[in-house]
Amino acid sequence: MADKSKHYYEARGFSVYYFANAVFNVVKDAGAYLRGIEEILGDMQVLNLMRPFHKFTNLHHFLNAIIREIIEEEMDRRDEHEPRFLIGFLQTYKVPYTPTNLADEDDFYTFVSESEAYHTAIDDLVDEVFHIFFNDVRFLQTFNELCARYIDGAGFGQEFMTQAGRLKRVPIPAWARRAVFHRDKGECRECKRSLAMVINRLETERYDHIVALARFGTNDVTNLQLLCEPCNLKKAAGLQPVSPFYPRAFGP
Repeated sequence: MADKSKHYYEARGFSVYYFANAVFNVVKDAGAYLRGIEEILGDMQVLNLMRPFHKFTNLHHFLNAIIREIIEEEMDRRDEHEPRFLIGFLQTYKVPYTPTNLADEDDFYTFVSESEAYHTAIDDLVDEVFHIFFNDVRFLQTFNELCARYIDGAGFGQEFMTQAGRLKRVPIPAWARRAVFHRDKGECRECKRSLAMVINRLETERYDHIVALARFGTNDVTNLQLLCEPCNLKKAAGLQPVSPFYPRAFGP
């Protein structure tokens, strides 16, 4: 039997909502964190946003930078107190370390550069936080609007762009379509019509960019939503980018 576990992530529960809240606030109030965001998305980092459909998405890239900043900030104050939060992270994710590795900043960053287990642990934590945000399409809209501002201001990456300066439209890979179909429960996000072929063979699903390529949106799975063909045409006519309606956890 094939090993299905590789398609799952293990929920360790290490302060995932604390990290999610921190990232949400950064994206919602980007102006207050502009310097930090510039380091993640600005300058040549914009090329990361332009890549079409990588499984290490633009949101993964953003989460990785912020989560590492939070986890490692205790080492900046190592002389003042023990890095308990960092130690909790290492223990939760079973990253081998010694007290010497945390003696000072130099020892710590040498440890980080040499420890494959540390980077695997960061990736696992990023995956946990990503799955919280991937279901929040309103957040994804705000995040992709933030990315679009950096793409709009970039003066390079022409190999990814049209003559008009927007990202080229590329085919959406099957894994991205499956992810969005599963997240949106096989329903058009706008009218909630079922698009599951086993239920209704007359409907045609459309994988639509939340922030349009014409507005410097990205070819990224976090910038996709599932629409039926009529709602896709309505959105193109200028209606709201995403529906504010989500299914109830329980019926009436």
